[in-house]
Amino acid sequence: MRKHWVAGALLALPILMMLPFSPLADARGQAADQQEASGFSTAPSEGAKFLSESPEGEEEAVPAVSAPPDSGDWRDTLPLAALDGVSEESRDAAAYTLHRGLLALSESGDFDPAEPASRGEAVAALYRLSGMLLSVDTAPYPDVPEDLWDAVAWASSAEVAGGVAEGRFAPGSPVTRSQLAVMLHRFAAWRGEDTESRLALSWDGEAVPSYAEEAVNWVVGRGLYGGMTDRGLYPSLPVSRLQLAEILARLERDRDSLAASLYLPESLFVSRSAANHEALSAQIEAAARRYGAVGVQVAVVERGAVTDTYHYGWSVKGSVPMTDQHKMRTASLSKVAVGLSAALLQEEGVVDYEADIGTYWGTSARNPRHPQQPVTIRSILTHTSTLLNSESISWSYSGVKAQLGSASGYGSGTPGDLKSWSYNNHAFGILGQTLELAAGRYLDDVLAERVLAPVGADCAFAAGELHQPELISPLYRTNSLGRSAASLRSIAHWDFPGASGRHFAGGFTSSAQDFAKLVALLAGDGCFEGVRLMEEASADLMEGHSWQALPGGTYQALPMRFRPDLYGREGLYYHTGSAYGVYNLVSYDPISGDGVVVLTMGASGKKDAWDIYAICGEITQAVYDAVR
Repeated sequence: MRKHWVAGALLALPILMMLPFSPLADARGQAADQQEASGFSTAPSEGAKFLSESPEGEEEAVPAVSAPPDSGDWRDTLPLAALDGVSEESRDAAAYTLHRGLLALSESGDFDPAEPASRGEAVAALYRLSGMLLSVDTAPYPDVPEDLWDAVAWASSAEVAGGVAEGRFAPGSPVTRSQLAVMLHRFAAWRGEDTESRLALSWDGEAVPSYAEEAVNWVVGRGLYGGMTDRGLYPSLPVSRLQLAEILARLERDRDSLAASLYLPESLFVSRSAANHEALSAQIEAAARRYGAVGVQVAVVERGAVTDTYHYGWSVKGSVPMTDQHKMRTASLSKVAVGLSAALLQEEGVVDYEADIGTYWGTSARNPRHPQQPVTIRSILTHTSTLLNSESISWSYSGVKAQLGSASGYGSGTPGDLKSWSYNNHAFGILGQTLELAAGRYLDDVLAERVLAPVGADCAFAAGELHQPELISPLYRTNSLGRSAASLRSIAHWDFPGASGRHFAGGFTSSAQDFAKLVALLAGDGCFEGVRLMEEASADLMEGHSWQALPGGTYQALPMRFRPDLYGREGLYYHTGSAYGVYNLVSYDPISGDGVVVLTMGASGKKDAWDIYAICGEITQAVYDAVR
């Protein structure tokens, strides 16, 4: 048995024994069923054992939780080189948590500020703040590693944190903003602090889990989340290690003079779009009217964050006004979502960008004119696959497999050579199928797990699988119906992952606001609201392009294109889309992190000098000018 002894351990058992009879415990008992159903259970497995006294004759020194004397500059004892990745304004918080032993450096010796904090890290930090080092001889949950036994056992008995489902604690899973709020709220109650929430907050378009509503309001009301909620709560978004450090420092301000002396950033930048919202809204409306749009949505990204939205016209012409929450078919912007899926699966080691895609089909994908050059994920993303692009080719699994193995399934050119560039919708359908076959999952599920759920985005290639399919807008060609909402809602998942490629080239359905969350992730080099959701190398991979220009002066990335000197910016990554009367544009500036998503329907398809739909270009230009 491992043993830890500290002053005050004799108090541990009596305090913990009193908890089940407290008013807080009674209130929790009434909500237990609801919390367990929502994935936040407090019931530990058997085996937790707390020591309340030392065995006779045994003394074992244990490092104290409290800080060493604050003499001189306390930062002198820290490996500050490890904080090189931490911004200057946030270094106090990171250094404080290292100094107090609340967080540790990674194995590489870095603080890793943007990495998601785990549930285990959050519980361990609160355990250390509790000042009660206890010892248990078995894990309270079967999936808890030995170095977290004591912390998790304490948190379970003190009702600060419990399991997630099926008797697991999931210590390595990222701790979400909602989960952390509950932990902090319960920890404050355990310390006897005032936990009454004096706020009744509502978050536009965001649903806080019922088990976390009171805790979230209390945390925000107390200011523990600082500037994290300036642009939305994002209740399912993980908390980064740096954000956790700042939260812990704020939590201790009233109890620790060192914490009280720290500089802690309380707010983030002010949105220039929001500051100019009225004038920019008038410009967007004027452009929409000039090109005869039935409905328009616009979302703005500034410095890698979604900051503002606009809407105009109708979702259902003449009866249902357009809102920011309505969902529209994004047409070929869908290819960006396919490209993101590919990057995430490559990051997970599921696919290889350079491998013959036939590997995932059980065949060979070779253009017989150039059998030495396989068709690869990279060549499809760059529109150089030489796969035949025809609406008459079957989208079914059997039809595509036959195409890959047939000489008639290919056109001229060398796969992978930019001289063979030809915009290819059908190839992107095949790519979506290939990714699903490799992953054994629908791409909707891949994106939901890695990105959409954490950022609270309701998007899908199969529109009928949206959480709120009733928000799907019909599509209009000028004044006539291009496609009904009912037909879009009828699109369900195909029989099995990879069974159909019909919806990957243009069927992704989303609001401009939710699509902008994907743009913010790319513009933020894989980080969203300060939290890393994909590796920076994966974001760089999507931006990679040669400097061999395509006709028209653009450079092909994976799959967006890069154009220098566009809409007043040094260069933008962008993609257009059109189908059934929609004309769309997504773009972002990789230097500033600004971006714009424009979704329109019923407008004129006139193009500007850059071969981009003029309605989208004018709106995009106005936004970039406003946020400069």
